Amino acid sequence: MSLINDLGEVDSKVIQFLASSSDTSFSFQGLKRSLRVHQEKLARSLNRLYSMGLIEKNGDGYLISRKGMRIISRNGEQCQKMVIGQLYLPSGLTAESAAGMLRGRWFGCARWLGSSMTDEGFDLKWVTEDGEIQLLVSIKRNMLEVSVSSFPPGEEERAREVALKLYEKIIRALHRNRRHYASS
Repeated sequence: MSLINDLGEVDSKVIQFLASSSDTSFSFQGLKRSLRVHQEKLARSLNRLYSMGLIEKNGDGYLISRKGMRIISRNGEQCQKMVIGQLYLPSGLTAESAAGMLRGRWFGCARWLGSSMTDEGFDLKWVTEDGEIQLLVSIKRNMLEVSVSSFPPGEEERAREVALKLYEKIIRALHRNRRHYASS
């Protein structure tokens, strides 16, 4: 289909980004930060793509539609995931409640990007303020895993440091909130 070739530069960036993680709903601010696009250009692009039926909008943000996925030719280039840490959820805390505690929060330089529900649990995503490093938190049953899902060449050490800080902050947040959760 030639529709993908007819899209402008910003539209193409948006749809390619959404296609890279097709089951994730991305927040407007997360898209703006990741794509480094001015908010007005991004808003116009999202409106165009939505009116064309290439993306969908839900309560959590924007995601690519089936029609959008059909017209995208994915090049298959994948970044190697770098796992930083795993932990068991504190007792009494479900995957759903842990995801609810973390969804939408900022941690240090990690800004909220979006989330998706998988067959096994939840995937939550953050991006650094400069938009260069993406972090993934997967919560499955009673296990939480923090990893780096994307970073620029030569930035592996910085990506590892940012992810480790996120991991530490999440541990504190879960244990702090667990006390409130357990007492209610």
